[in-house]
Amino acid sequence: MPPPTTGVPGGGPAPSAEATGVLKEAEDQYKAEKYKEAANTFHAVASGKTPGDVARGQFWLGKSLYKLEFYAASLAVFNDIVKAGPSHPYHKLTLPWLASLSRELPEGAGVLEKVGTYKPADLEDSAFDEVRDELYYLLGRFFYQKGDLAQAISLLGHVPDNSDYYIPAQFFLGVAETREYHGKEAVDAFKNVLRKNIQLKEAAEKDKKKKKKEAKARVKAEKKRNKAAKKSGKAIVETVSYEEEMDRFEERANLSLGYIFYQVGKFETAIKYFDKVPLESPYWLDSILASAWSEFRLVEAEPEQANLHYQRTLGYIHTLNAPFFYDYLYPESVILKAVTYYFNCRYGPAKRAVEEFNRRYPKTRNDLKELLAKAPEDFALYDLSVKIRNGDSGLDPFVEEVAQKTLQDKTIEKTYAYVAELEREQEVFESMANDFKSSDLGDRISEDIDTALSQAKETTGALARQRLTAQINEINALEREAIKIEYEILNRIKAGGEGTPTERRPDKPKIDSEHEIYNYNGEYWKDELGYYNYKVTSLCKEE
Repeated sequence: MPPPTTGVPGGGPAPSAEATGVLKEAEDQYKAEKYKEAANTFHAVASGKTPGDVARGQFWLGKSLYKLEFYAASLAVFNDIVKAGPSHPYHKLTLPWLASLSRELPEGAGVLEKVGTYKPADLEDSAFDEVRDELYYLLGRFFYQKGDLAQAISLLGHVPDNSDYYIPAQFFLGVAETREYHGKEAVDAFKNVLRKNIQLKEAAEKDKKKKKKEAKARVKAEKKRNKAAKKSGKAIVETVSYEEEMDRFEERANLSLGYIFYQVGKFETAIKYFDKVPLESPYWLDSILASAWSEFRLVEAEPEQANLHYQRTLGYIHTLNAPFFYDYLYPESVILKAVTYYFNCRYGPAKRAVEEFNRRYPKTRNDLKELLAKAPEDFALYDLSVKIRNGDSGLDPFVEEVAQKTLQDKTIEKTYAYVAELEREQEVFESMANDFKSSDLGDRISEDIDTALSQAKETTGALARQRLTAQINEINALEREAIKIEYEILNRIKAGGEGTPTERRPDKPKIDSEHEIYNYNGEYWKDELGYYNYKVTSLCKEE
């Protein structure tokens, strides 16, 4: 969707109505889609080398670079207008072009920060009728990132139900409401995400064949692109369709609803939402760990059902230990396993769980520390992180796998995507004719892309360091917990060891008509993951 072409926003100096001289010729070339020729003239006027309306030349240069798909260079031009503020005659007219750039550039490009310099009242201008929903969303996201949650809630709530931005707006509205402790409003927003996604899927059924064909073509193109990226040592970046992106929002909404109900002690309802996250989702393992904690906490609410809840807790942990997920770091699950055995007075298995933690995770933490020491500068860490993501870092395989998963969260993925976009623009520029590349405009485009690329790699390296450091700190905190648990276990063992077994049997799991009970035979099957019950009985002496 292009920026609106009609209407002039009010406020500030009015742009000149008609172009004259060389600008008139350049605008005619632009309208004839001769963007290279037009861009050269606009740049000459904007830089003052050719007499003319500098502000107008600047604005049309940004538009021309957008049409040439030099999005980073276009953003740099429009950023100059944004910095000039309302005194620039094309300040408001730049806003819808920023919206257009936000569709082409990953979030790591910083378009939100530019949109954030505008006031919410600016969006009410009639010139923005075609893109107002998108601008509400973008400005709402900016205020959310800034921490002004009240303003974010107001703006995100203005995105209407029929907008393409409704689902992401409702998701971030739900997160903002959660952070403001508005439980009901947060639940309503997340449920709106689920409701709208159902409508989208029902509508998509009508174009199922077309969508399947498009998805197949996209996957094929992505494989080809990633193969070329790996060969040239560039970052591999996942691309998703609009429908897939909305699915991710649905999954995150279910996870968020589960967390909300967990926080207020409604653990069964929490599990219901965690269970809605599908196996193929990148958030599925998070939902499994959250379900394990919910079952564990249900013991407090339903002590008479304690055995069933302990069985399900250990069953979820059994899923996390499946060989499919060995390279995923969930050290918290091992601590939860130790605590579950401890509360059943099974101090031997509890101690072995702590020993399992001590065998695996402190070493992993130390390996991650060594990894960071190899690249003390953020730019160097970016280069190393690309090799890690591409699987050719030369590190210990397990450490590489752990680091890969640590470097795949949604925020850092956007910065890798921005680097990939800038590298694409570099390739496009290099493919241009020599006379264009050697022109004054060519020098500016090259400089803008190179500067943005250098900054993007530095930013990505810094984020990678934050993620790896956070993983190290989490292991440190859990190690302290493990020491406390081990101390308690040893004290219990010294005091008399495990209790005397009674005739107790594990409670039989409750199942519905859609499930059956099978005995685990040592093999993992994907359709069983998340549904295990681990037989355990308490050895605690009855009082």
